[in-house]
Amino acid sequence: MHPIQFKTMLHIVLAILLASCLLTQSGCSSDSDPNTSSALNHMERGWDSYESGNYAQALLSFERAINFDENLADAHNGVGWSHLSLSLNPPLVQEAFQNAVQLDPSNADAWVGLANLLFLRHKDTNDFRSAIRAIDNALRGDAQYLFRHDYRSKAELHALKAACYYYLGENSPAKQEVDKSLQIEATNRTAIVLQDLLKE
Repeated sequence: MHPIQFKTMLHIVLAILLASCLLTQSGCSSDSDPNTSSALNHMERGWDSYESGNYAQALLSFERAINFDENLADAHNGVGWSHLSLSLNPPLVQEAFQNAVQLDPSNADAWVGLANLLFLRHKDTNDFRSAIRAIDNALRGDAQYLFRHDYRSKAELHALKAACYYYLGENSPAKQEVDKSLQIEATNRTAIVLQDLLKE
């Protein structure tokens, strides 16, 4: 090959490589660079979808929000609730809620989600104890995060805590939590059922 032809060919190859590198970088950077506005928009869509019962679409929106800003705690929380509602992989649910509370320990909703997962999973007594701690963290957390979905008052949190104590065989603290629940909401069905069980 003539040296001039070789140089021309080399320039073409280098130009193609450079172009493909630039395209690859620009394609990746648009999702990995934090873009708060886009992240918040996707997260808002996620909660809208969640509230309408479209959990699969909610999950996609929350995951998209995390692609824009991986430090958005409430998007991780949304991933957890969506997975939980879809009855998907419990380890993914746990990871999502743990990510949420690590990024924002005041996110009471994520603590409630984690408590629900641990209670439902109950592999051993540690799950019930961890669920109790998660509920305590939720009750100490930021109240703005509470009662957005799936549970409507602190009565339900005390009832869940009572159920954990009941399954641990600790009737005295279970009764105390039942009483707290019924003081807040006298018609709380879970607390009433537990109250009857604790009388037996």
